[in-house]
Amino acid sequence: MIAALALSACQSTPSSPVIQRADSTFETTGLGDTKIKAQQNAIDSANKTCRSKQVIVVKDTVKYNGVLDERMGRMVGQAGAVLGTILGTGSPELSRDDDYEYTINFRCQ
Repeated sequence: MIAALALSACQSTPSSPVIQRADSTFETTGLGDTKIKAQQNAIDSANKTCRSKQVIVVKDTVKYNGVLDERMGRMVGQAGAVLGTILGTGSPELSRDDDYEYTINFRCQ
């Protein structure tokens, strides 16, 4: 009994909520400070939902929610990194953990 409780406490919950749709597909959104991290978070949630089955992505969309537009944010980040290296202060952190939203509709097969 104690071992079962310990094992269940170690199980992690999906990082993003997963919604089941009427057409037997699921939907989840991954968030991240980069597009890659947002995609990985969404795929991780889908994998947890499908367990041992394969995730088949039916539809996906990426949305950028940063303070600056995406291109300007990259330029400012690069300039800040160079300036921080020269001054020895490090680079300012302009990105947030929810700058990118990657939404996928998927099914388990």
